[in-house]
Amino acid sequence: MRKIIKWTLFFIISFFIFVISFFFINATVEKIIISNKIDSFKEKGIYKEELSNDYEKYYEVKMDGEERGYTMNGSIMLPGNVCDILVSPNTHAFHPIISSFVSYNVGGHAAIVTDNYSDAENTITDIDSIEADYYDNGKSPAKISYRSYWNDTAYFDEVIGLRAKLSEEEKKEVMSVLYGQLGDPYNISFLFDTKNKTYCSDLITKVFSSVGIDTNKDGYFTTIYDIITTEELYITYYHYYKDGIKYIYYV
Repeated sequence: MRKIIKWTLFFIISFFIFVISFFFINATVEKIIISNKIDSFKEKGIYKEELSNDYEKYYEVKMDGEERGYTMNGSIMLPGNVCDILVSPNTHAFHPIISSFVSYNVGGHAAIVTDNYSDAENTITDIDSIEADYYDNGKSPAKISYRSYWNDTAYFDEVIGLRAKLSEEEKKEVMSVLYGQLGDPYNISFLFDTKNKTYCSDLITKVFSSVGIDTNKDGYFTTIYDIITTEELYITYYHYYKDGIKYIYYV
């Protein structure tokens, strides 16, 4: 009996070591890919002195034929445009040690930028986003949010705006599927009951699979890094916060 318990514990411990090692190695490889993707985008940035100040530095990235990578709300530049994906590689939602572990292996948060839309239940605008989050102990459903908080460095000190080449019909399909996710409860398991529940990066996979874009090619639960490294998605917005200065790169 002791031998059975001993070997059972050995296999359980070995399994967890394997899983943790797998995620660590996978995350490390994806981080290298992401770093190259970001650097390539930043290299195209042209400094806009007339927009910059002591606290914010703006860099315009010219991409022919692309709609801008932001939405203006008065004088406020909000990350992303209609159908764009917003992601943060880092999370500050947990204890600092746990946040560091989660940030390194799976990333932070994700949302999809909405268009102007209204029905009997909802009024949505192009300065909003739809996302799934774990607030209220996971009871918070996929919901509409005014996305100004994506500018707030207290929430996100690094934000990436991603875009797919979509036709107007495909954009309508993305928005239609996205609106259909509203109210779905948060999926704390990340693996089970994915049909009726969702989590932030899973929301991206569900919505964009409707237009043939797979943001979860490894087949496990979708991480933020899975989304960023998806070949069909390219960067149109990026900002990061360092030493009291916010650096903003945008199409």
